[in-house]
Amino acid sequence: MALHDPEELFTIQVLENARALVQANGVLINTFEALEPKALMALNDGVVVPGFPPVIAVGPLKQLPLKEKIVLPWLDEQPERSVLYVSFGSRTAMSVEYMRELGVGLVKSGAKFLWVIKMKKVDKEEEQVDLEQVLGEEMVERIKERGSIVVHGWVDQEEILKHGAVGGFLSHCGWNSVMEAALHGVPVLAWPLHGDQRLNAEVVRRSGLGIWVEEWSWGDGGKVVKGEEIAERVKELMESPAVRSSAARVAAEAVKSVGDGGSSEKSLAEFIAKLKG
Repeated sequence: MALHDPEELFTIQVLENARALVQANGVLINTFEALEPKALMALNDGVVVPGFPPVIAVGPLKQLPLKEKIVLPWLDEQPERSVLYVSFGSRTAMSVEYMRELGVGLVKSGAKFLWVIKMKKVDKEEEQVDLEQVLGEEMVERIKERGSIVVHGWVDQEEILKHGAVGGFLSHCGWNSVMEAALHGVPVLAWPLHGDQRLNAEVVRRSGLGIWVEEWSWGDGGKVVKGEEIAERVKELMESPAVRSSAARVAAEAVKSVGDGGSSEKSLAEFIAKLKG
């Protein structure tokens, strides 16, 4: 782990930023009280670090829309809450073995899906290969037969998540993805990889936004998650009234928090008034 090495650049930057943080008048974060009440209370009551500046929840913050709209015409044709959106962010490249098992799981789940796929990280020049080479021609045909769609490249994720046809989100749990899902009430099937993503997945579970299968790994010494198990969890996410109802409750709290008199709006206004005073 990078933080165990005091000479690592990331470690140096984290420590320098952490020391400077206590001198701040406040820390604004993209979350809301109903999503992380215990964490915010612990930070603001001095349980974590005595004398820490106030932590002010101001979210969920809306992302600026992108111009990419290539998948929306397809979504417009799908029944309400019938589509599983699958995306692991811009920095998560899956191995061929994992992509094949994921393809098997998505097809076996019976749900229609919109899979945003990438075969290289944004900061690495890895060889780009065709989807047929990775999944095999038979699997690609099965995906087409299911009426599902695979998209390469960038999409406007928030436009997808707020679309009425989307009923679930298989995600790596980057924080922006979690917040966008919370705002639009889309249940999340969490599959974190590294960094803060496991903590974010725990927020997803605790808040009722979705499901986290803790034993799922990304192959770092662990077993490969098989397609059959992926299919079962996708079915649970897409078909459970309890999961859908819980995610809708989270969304209602998210919208309320940024509305007039909401917790985020109120906290930010109080912080600005304090600075002026």
